[in-house]
Amino acid sequence: MIRNIPELIKGSTRTQYARQRALALLNVALNAVNPHNIIPRALKCKNHILQFVDKRVNLDDISGIYIIGAGKATGRMAEATETLLQEYITGGLIIVPETTLEAYSLNQIEVLGGGHPTPNSASATATQQLIKLLDQTPEDALILSLFSGGGSALLTFPTPPLSLSDVQNTTRLLVNSGMPIEQINTVRKHLSQVKGGHLAKHIHPRQHWGLLISDVPSDQLDLIASGPTLPDPTTYSDITTILEAYNLWDKLPAPVQEHITAGVQSKHSDTPKPGNPLFDNSVHKLVASNQDACQAVLAQAQHENFQTRILTTNCQGEAREVGDQLGRLAQQLTTQNKPQVLIVGSETTVTVRHEGKGGRNTELITAAIPHLHETEGLAIASLASDGIDGPTDAAGAIADGESFQRAQNLNLSPSQFLETNSTYHFLHALGDLLITGPTHTNVRDITLILWIGTNPRR
Repeated sequence: MIRNIPELIKGSTRTQYARQRALALLNVALNAVNPHNIIPRALKCKNHILQFVDKRVNLDDISGIYIIGAGKATGRMAEATETLLQEYITGGLIIVPETTLEAYSLNQIEVLGGGHPTPNSASATATQQLIKLLDQTPEDALILSLFSGGGSALLTFPTPPLSLSDVQNTTRLLVNSGMPIEQINTVRKHLSQVKGGHLAKHIHPRQHWGLLISDVPSDQLDLIASGPTLPDPTTYSDITTILEAYNLWDKLPAPVQEHITAGVQSKHSDTPKPGNPLFDNSVHKLVASNQDACQAVLAQAQHENFQTRILTTNCQGEAREVGDQLGRLAQQLTTQNKPQVLIVGSETTVTVRHEGKGGRNTELITAAIPHLHETEGLAIASLASDGIDGPTDAAGAIADGESFQRAQNLNLSPSQFLETNSTYHFLHALGDLLITGPTHTNVRDITLILWIGTNPRR
């Protein structure tokens, strides 16, 4: 259980209760996608037989198990895997955000740090070490790969003649453009020697089992961490279309433009495609997703006698626009007599227009607040499941039916902070930020609207 979401208690007793229950339900969501709870359900080991999906291997018949991976959830995934398999693990190497490097307790698996959300030299160095390990691994070994969101930045090896600087500048353009993560990762695949299935060149012909935690709305496996071990169905022509749609082509570094143009003209090979023999000995499984987190909240809220619905697990769009819609919906909910919980799984985006401080969840909550008019017993909370909302130390925010009045008392206008992308400062002044630190999982965002009813028997 993640325990360090601050239970910020404000306002009336009814509002205090609504905030407490919303925060408790967010904890339920995080617990449901904690890798220590997930991995033992995906990997079964009994009497020296290891089973995954429809594959079985006698551990006495192989030279060893090697663990590789990258991502925000990969450290905890590796811990859970090491606990399960213990002496059967021969070696391994995972890459995690360098800010969390000291958080993991591992014996057989080496942990290296890299940059996130922008790759850095540590990302590139760690990736080369991972490749070296794979190239030296016996061909009768079993490779277990553990990938999650964040792996795209952490696993970095630019395709020549592109430099790390070229990839860094391109990454910043993509992230700040408001582009969905699926399209961002589609572009990233074509600038890398390891993404888009290229890492499989260093795994084949070994037996390979891939465990993935999804941070992409579609849960499409080849998009998670930009699909380093899966075939890539997209092409250079696809990414040209994406970049032009967001008016980014002319802003790209010249070497990136030249590389993509050469790919479109078939002057160098594209990413490995479905049907390529590189993937013949691989099997992959999605072991956790936003759907799992939302379903856990649904079950708990129903157990607490709330009328509960999952509105969607695939909410996308500009964060402030989604927040405006959900704020209106929250206020409408207050006409209901019975206690209600509405659940939204999302991957909203922020088009950065000013150098303010904030993230997609703080923008969503700030946009919702003007619609929550002096209503006791109402709360809306939005949380980044990885504990990091944009370039801040906040995981998201929680607001209630009294937040707007608190803002007015401080002479603060939500719209002004939205205009400058400074929603962090607005919610900090209200005491409505959620600070968790890294949660070591990553299944996108979870938003809850909770109304305790007009006459709750509590």
